[in-house]
Order: sequence, then structure tokens, then C-alpha cells
Amino acid sequence: MTTRFPLRIEPLPGEWWRSYLQRVAARYRVHPFAVLERVYGIDRPERRHLRWSGIVMSDAAVAHSARVVNLAPDEIRAMHLKLLDGSALDFTGRDLDEFNPAASLSATRLHLRHVGPLVHAATDRVCPSCVEGSPLYRATSWRLQVHLVCTRHRLPLSHHLEAAADTEIDDEVCAAQQTVLDRLSPTAENAAFFKDLYAQLGPYLKRPAPSLDQALTVSTEPTLESFREAVHRALAYGYPHYQGFDGWPFARAASHLRPPHEVVIHDNRSVRCFPHLLPMHLFAPGLSDLLHRAQIRPARAIGAAGAAMCVGARSLSQSLELFPPGRRNTTARLVMTHLLNLEREGCAEQFWQLCASAALQLLKENVDYRQREQVCDRDQTYDVATSAEPSAYPRTVRTWLVDQWACTYTSSNVRPSVRDGSIEHFDRLYGPGMRAALNAHLRECAA
Repeated sequence: MTTRFPLRIEPLPGEWWRSYLQRVAARYRVHPFAVLERVYGIDRPERRHLRWSGIVMSDAAVAHSARVVNLAPDEIRAMHLKLLDGSALDFTGRDLDEFNPAASLSATRLHLRHVGPLVHAATDRVCPSCVEGSPLYRATSWRLQVHLVCTRHRLPLSHHLEAAADTEIDDEVCAAQQTVLDRLSPTAENAAFFKDLYAQLGPYLKRPAPSLDQALTVSTEPTLESFREAVHRALAYGYPHYQGFDGWPFARAASHLRPPHEVVIHDNRSVRCFPHLLPMHLFAPGLSDLLHRAQIRPARAIGAAGAAMCVGARSLSQSLELFPPGRRNTTARLVMTHLLNLEREGCAEQFWQLCASAALQLLKENVDYRQREQVCDRDQTYDVATSAEPSAYPRTVRTWLVDQWACTYTSSNVRPSVRDGSIEHFDRLYGPGMRAALNAHLRECAA
């Protein structure tokens, strides 16, 4: 049976596990390796076991350590970087035993940069005021390169206690830093925020450029100002020009572009049933005027992508997964190009409001446009439509089925105009009758 330590030493607020182990060793006046030997059950602890302490531990190792140091298992988990998985860090696809000091660690150095922008594993940064009463204290969040400022004492974190002791940070930088710290809880929204923030801070977080904390030691004010701007841009969803996306490749920009308005789904209705082209009754009232530079069908595709993005605040890349593979790159370019123009004209907010309204209406109508797409080119569907409106021009009916009823790209026969006038005019004349017949036909098929 594992012998417990005689005392329960309380963790300090936000403390990192390695800091806690070193404080325990100092309290008992022993080398940290002696604590590692007891806590992890390791016969011959080495420096690498201490270096990887505080990253991740298995449930069995947590339970064993909790018994030894008289803490609850959740108290130990709260002192590990794994707690930030799903927000600032991403351990997806990583073998967690690589980072578990209670397991058989590799003798080679492991690269923590694979899970997120962290400070070098052997390097500590501190707030001079936070460690004044407890010199060995280290906070878990101090390991993040995006934690640069102690918002409590308004001081930059530093490798040297005396270097920044007389530097006070202004309100805007502190507010930006607090925004980052408030988003450390693992959620999909917070993970998206950190993904965008890391993209904005790319020059600092990618080799061979200096890391963000290294840049802070060289030029405090410019680095903190860049950090503040990056936080603001990461929060400016839906405004690609302000976020600097107009200088990015389309594929990269599409993975970060998100709408400022979110439509939340409260039931099982799926965005996967959304159309590829926004239906005319949702497109014509407002989006048609905003997107006047594009032809009707590309403009409807832009509106459909915007509406899909608003459901669950999806990125443009995620919404384009609903589109035919051959249309995704083209639609991404269309969305980015026209949204940039709208932003420069001061109309981006109106665009997103209309897209959110269209998304709400699509969810309310609950039409399965994927089902319509699958059947729109069948002879039986065509026969139902023509029987409902015998006077409609037959070839235009096939165009109407694809363009106005299924709102998709399926048929190569779709044309922006037809012999009897515009397809929109044709829809006004014959659409209601054909829709009623087709809806009844689909209900009969489903029954």
C-alpha cells in the first residue's frame, strides 16, 4: 500500500502540477526527485519525469497520486495542461502516454508545440507580484504563449523577476488578456476562438520567428499592441477585411471566416437539408440588392452559404461541406470576394442579419432540399409537375425543378433565362401549382 504524505498541502489558485510538486518537496526539505518517486511510483526518477509533470496523467496515475498527497483526483486534474484540451490546446490524435510522467517516457524531448503554442517545457515565466509570497508558485496558464500579462497585478510575465517589476499594462491590453483567460474552458466556441487567435498571431508562433514570449522580452509595448489587435481581430467574426483575410489564400481564409450571428438549433432539424441555392422567396427581399454585382445563381449560392454558416456559427469551410465538391472552391471565392466588397461599403452587418433570418426561415419551413435534389431529375417527378401545370413549357419545367424547387446545381440544363422569360417569372406563373403537387407526391412516397 502506498504511504501517504503526513500533511495535506493546499494547491494555490490556478497552480500548475509541477509547481505544486516542487512546493511539496520544499515543504519536506527533500529533492523533487524524492517526491516524484513516491507520487509516480518510479524507482529511478530523472529530470525528464519532472519536465513532463503537469501535462497529462492517466486516471490510474491520478488516483495513485491523489492518495499520496491527500488531494482529490479532480484537484490534481485541474493542475494539468490537459484541462485546456478543447480550447487553447488540442491533444487530438496524440498518444497521451507520450506526456505521462508515470508511464515509460521516451528519452528524447517531446514537442509540445504539436498540441498548441506553449512556452518551452524547461522555461518558466512568472508574475513578480504573484510569486512574492511563494517563490516556487507557477500558474498553469503561464505555460501558454498567449498568456502574456497578469491581469491582477497589471504586469507582463517575465523570465526575470526584476525585468518588468515597474511596468504597468494599460486597460485595453488587460481587457484583451482577460478575454483570452475567460475562454480557457473547453467548448467548441472557445476552440474556434483560439484557432483564430493563433492564426492572427502566426508570425510570432511559427518557426523560425521568435515566439511570442521571446518577442515580449525584446519589445514589450509593440508586442502587447500586436497581441491586443490579434485578440480584437479574432473576435471580429464576419468581417474578413478587418481580420486581414483579404491577404490570405482562399482556403485558409475560409477555415477561419465565421458569422457574427448564430442561429441555435433546439431540435433535430439538420442544416444538412439546406439548399445549395437560397430559395427566391428568401433571396429576393434583401440579399438580391446587396449581391447585385453577382449573377442570380452565384448570388443565391452566397446567400445559401451564409445561411448555413449562421446555424451553429460554422466556419465557411464547414458550411461548404454541404455543397457539391465541384462547387466548394468556387463558392468560397464568391463568398469572400463579395463579403469583402460589402464590408468596405459598410453593408456586411446587413448581409449577416439577412443570412441569419434566412437560416431561421429555412429551419422553420423544414424542407429537405437534399431529398428534392435526389428526385428532381426523375421522370416521375417531371410527370407530376407537368400534369399539375399542363400549359407550362415542358423544357422549362426541368429547369424549374432544379433551379427553383430543389435549389441545387444538379442539372446542366439550368439556364439563367428561358424561352418564356426569366425562370423567376416562370416560377411566379406555375410554381405554386407544381409545388403543391410535388409536395403531395413526396408525402405519398414517404408513406
